[in-house]
Amino acid sequence: MSKLRIFGLGLLALMATGAFAVMNASANGGGGHFTSDAADGHTHIIGKESGTHVVHFRPHGGGLNERIGCDEDSYTATTLSNTVESLTITPAYGKCYTTNPEKTPVTIDVNGCTYTFTVTKGTVDSTEQEVHLVCPPGKAIEITHPNCNITVDPQSVKNAVTYTTLFENGKHTITLDVNATFKTTFHEKICILLGTENHFGELIGSVTVEGFNTAGNRLNITAT
Repeated sequence: MSKLRIFGLGLLALMATGAFAVMNASANGGGGHFTSDAADGHTHIIGKESGTHVVHFRPHGGGLNERIGCDEDSYTATTLSNTVESLTITPAYGKCYTTNPEKTPVTIDVNGCTYTFTVTKGTVDSTEQEVHLVCPPGKAIEITHPNCNITVDPQSVKNAVTYTTLFENGKHTITLDVNATFKTTFHEKICILLGTENHFGELIGSVTVEGFNTAGNRLNITAT
């Protein structure tokens, strides 16, 4: 079973198959960059979980402290430039449920929201990197559990992610280590007895990101 991820991360992370994202060259990432060595700049970014590289989402409160997993999840990204200042990912997930023995069904609706990862020059190996949840006007990520409806509204989270460039199988890849705490709001059902505001959800774990050209050949990608 795949665990809930953003990716995202990427990530993180963190929603059904066929997710699509774009590296946005216009956003200000603090002077740092994501790069690829594609001959024409056209790069397909694919994140994957394996071994210890797994990202979980865990809401707090209302009896929902269990982690959430999904049988269908994927995330990709595409860039038309060799050097960009941010990475925006549209996550997609399907067939989700809690990872406790009951495996309670959970629905996650992204509603057009995306995660934007930026890199600050000279600090890629620190946890100073921010992740930004960006949604269309009036929209938020919605998590529907039998006991509670939860929304995650647009926000920026500091000290959320670390990028590590690795050399694997002859090419450079990026590992995103995520430790982000998002503010959440409770709606309806039993969990509102705890109040609607001042709740949180954690996105924790890591994911490896690889780059490919239009022919499907692996590329070098880095965070600098």
